[in-house]
Amino acid sequence: MSRPLFAIALLGLLGACGEEAPETATAPPGGLSFQDGGLVLEVGHGPVEGVHARLTPVLYADGQRWTAPEPCVNHADSLDCELPEVGTLRVVLAQESVATVELEAARDITVEGLALEGELSLPGANAWLSNGYHSWSQSGALALGPAVEETELKEALETTGDLEVLREGHTHSWWMTWVAGGAHALSAGVTSADVFKSWAQVSEGETKGLRLVSGLAGEQVALKSGDQLRGERWHLTLSDDLEGALLDYAQAVPSRRMTQGEPPPAEAGWNSWYELWDGVDETAIREHAALLTDLFAGHSPDGLPLRVVIDDGWQRNWGDWWPNQKFPSGLDGLAADLHADGFEVGVWIAPMLVREDSELAAEHPDWLVGDVTYWLFGHGNLKVLDVTHPEAAAHLQAEIARLVSWGYDLLKIDYLFAATLEGTHHEPITGMGHLKLALELIREAAGEDTLLLAVATPHVPALEFVDSWRVGGDIAVSLFDAAWAYLPNQLRSIAARWSLCHVTLCDPDPPILRTLPENEVLFGAWTVATAGGALFLSDDLRPLSEDRRAGAFGDGRETLSVIGFGAIPDDLVPEAPPAKLSSPIDDHAQGLSAHVVPTRWRLQDGRTLGMNVTEEAVTVDGVEIAPRSGRLLETP
Repeated sequence: MSRPLFAIALLGLLGACGEEAPETATAPPGGLSFQDGGLVLEVGHGPVEGVHARLTPVLYADGQRWTAPEPCVNHADSLDCELPEVGTLRVVLAQESVATVELEAARDITVEGLALEGELSLPGANAWLSNGYHSWSQSGALALGPAVEETELKEALETTGDLEVLREGHTHSWWMTWVAGGAHALSAGVTSADVFKSWAQVSEGETKGLRLVSGLAGEQVALKSGDQLRGERWHLTLSDDLEGALLDYAQAVPSRRMTQGEPPPAEAGWNSWYELWDGVDETAIREHAALLTDLFAGHSPDGLPLRVVIDDGWQRNWGDWWPNQKFPSGLDGLAADLHADGFEVGVWIAPMLVREDSELAAEHPDWLVGDVTYWLFGHGNLKVLDVTHPEAAAHLQAEIARLVSWGYDLLKIDYLFAATLEGTHHEPITGMGHLKLALELIREAAGEDTLLLAVATPHVPALEFVDSWRVGGDIAVSLFDAAWAYLPNQLRSIAARWSLCHVTLCDPDPPILRTLPENEVLFGAWTVATAGGALFLSDDLRPLSEDRRAGAFGDGRETLSVIGFGAIPDDLVPEAPPAKLSSPIDDHAQGLSAHVVPTRWRLQDGRTLGMNVTEEAVTVDGVEIAPRSGRLLETP
């Protein structure tokens, strides 16, 4: 038995809380090898009859799909496949569980993707994980089904923005997946995103089809004869321990938090977004700060400072990151006053997006990515800052450094997926390369001591540079305000990505305290606790009653919410997995929840939690859980 690595570093905090981190199993090493001209994945502790995957490398280039016409040649450390007049396609094993596809070009060629494709033999498997592209994107377990037509797949891969967020998920899974339901399970995920967007497709048929593809999402990488291109690293495991395999994958993803000797604790406080929206002003910030100390008294670990985060609405324009007239003291003056009152402060910024009517867009159109826009409700078309342009890169770093100099040591950096939109850059680069460059620039400008919370971004490559990551979608939207439908969606995302919450701080968005009935407030508060990465309130607290303000607290939820790692869902594989992911928009319109979400959770302190997203009471471990609610099942 072993613990998540950074949980060990938090034992001091846990001891102060009188709690111990739960132990979690680690799967045996992977079983990748080259056999008979192909890549074979077997159960790590030894082959099991009928349980394996057999894959071959595939090149997508110049609008064509290329595979070797002759058997590939096994070497001790690689599998070489000759593509006549194209080059050598090679599979390299970095470890027993990590495979990478590489191309050595024999002529000028434009690469669109590198892949491992083949068959999966996994008796009893009936479900797979469909993970969304970035933080907000719908994610969850689905039933295995036939592969979709290539035209439908292509359309899904090229879908961006809100349409991608509301994905049904049956076409493919971004970045990582699992396949389970029988005695053994497959875990597959990339640990790099230097060049390509990566995705997996699992299909049911006479044999299960398995595609692990880096690319085909708009990337174009031009190579000259003799050039070499390395694809992304795929971490692959077949095991009888799905939980351990998922933890092993998460620990293989480069993560800033995993490399820190003493990682910073999770944060607690108040964020201005989820009721004031972009109407926030300086007065509201000051009035909420005055409420926080008494509100959190007795509800946060000793020594954990409270933080006030100023969200969207403080700036002159998207791209013009200076305070507007609603903040007469300036952000620096406001930060100084809040610091004097004992608070930490943070601020929101969408550093990669620029409104077309901004001063920056008018004065420096050459700093913007060509041939791409992102449409945002209330703002219209926005352009993307091109940080391959040296002056734009310097501008980005100056913006970040200025916020830090004003006293803000937490930056909530939002809409980062926009950097991955494929377009025309000052210097040739793919969308993923552009995001990684932007993150490098932001971290350098912010400094090592500034906390970065990444929102609306793929977990790869963000975790390498940030301290916390938004794990799910927005818990409310201004168009509908607070609504039940967004709570199950958040818990489903946490369930899909729970292992990542053991290598970074997962920000689950706040519990919503206003208007929702008591059982739904309780469900939302327990959802925050399952993530374990932050506890921020975000209602306009001023008109709320004392009882409403305290709705996030009780039964130790406030301690679990900032404990530093997440709970573990016991029933990760549903008894009856759905064919497609339901949407909170559809659920809201129908007044119910069609989400399929784990019911039984092992909490970080050893207790067991039951969560019920349905419209009827359910019984778990002999305990009845009311509709739309959560309840402790046992106390150790």
